[in-house]
Amino acid sequence: MTENLLADVQDYFSVKAEAYDDVDLQPYWMLSDRLLAAALKDEVLAKLPEGFRFLDAGCGTGRWTTFFAEQAPTSRGTSFDLTAEMLAVAEEKARRRGFADRVSFVRGDLADVSETLAGQTFDLAFNFHNVLGFVADPEQVIADIAGLLNPGGLLVSFLPSVWHTAFFNISVGNLDEAEKALGRRGRFTTQMPDMHLFDLERIEKMHADAGLELAVVSGFPNLIYPGYQETQLHGSTEKLVDILAGDNVERIFEMENALRTTPGIAPRGNNLFVVSRRPA
Repeated sequence: MTENLLADVQDYFSVKAEAYDDVDLQPYWMLSDRLLAAALKDEVLAKLPEGFRFLDAGCGTGRWTTFFAEQAPTSRGTSFDLTAEMLAVAEEKARRRGFADRVSFVRGDLADVSETLAGQTFDLAFNFHNVLGFVADPEQVIADIAGLLNPGGLLVSFLPSVWHTAFFNISVGNLDEAEKALGRRGRFTTQMPDMHLFDLERIEKMHADAGLELAVVSGFPNLIYPGYQETQLHGSTEKLVDILAGDNVERIFEMENALRTTPGIAPRGNNLFVVSRRPA
């Protein structure tokens, strides 16, 4: 990662670490996480061996390390992140929830992941939300992580979408950022660093070049999108709070959960969900 980008990403996340999990209180992201959890149970957990080893590549505060460690009590993992403050929150969470003996925490740049974790292999590696958006070379990182997978191992990514980023910026009146997003670079707020963005062509090529076979390419949520407040750690768009209140949220979840396996749905999703496999 270039020095300027490295510093920008570290600065952006280090100040958010203590409050980062507050996104769990926002109704929109609660819905999104429920859909991601459902997809992981159906498309990933059911296909892993007993006692699998996982790599959380860009673990942040360990929200998804926690998911896999708790869903699979015999699993063991490595949580890898650039930001010391994020890792400290993740490690404390593991101690508090009783799985710290099964997970190691490693600070490092994903650009160096193959060297930092040399000699280790995994049945599952995952990177969620904007992790691959914030590295200098996503294609190289995918290839490096693929090299750490056991034969038959799975790589799961939840990626920022070209199309949603353009839509979002148009919705808040920022046409310059919308046009830039169509060139596979963009952001949602002026406070965040520019990210790499992904579309189907890029996803197919980067996985093929890494020697990985695509198993699932989807996207979600598809029927409801975040507003500006959902780009912040605190607060929610009032209209979304109203829509996702009471029984509505269950009805919307059921609709969304049914749609996520619809062929061709990926470009409509807020994020892109990708499962690939290293050939056995």
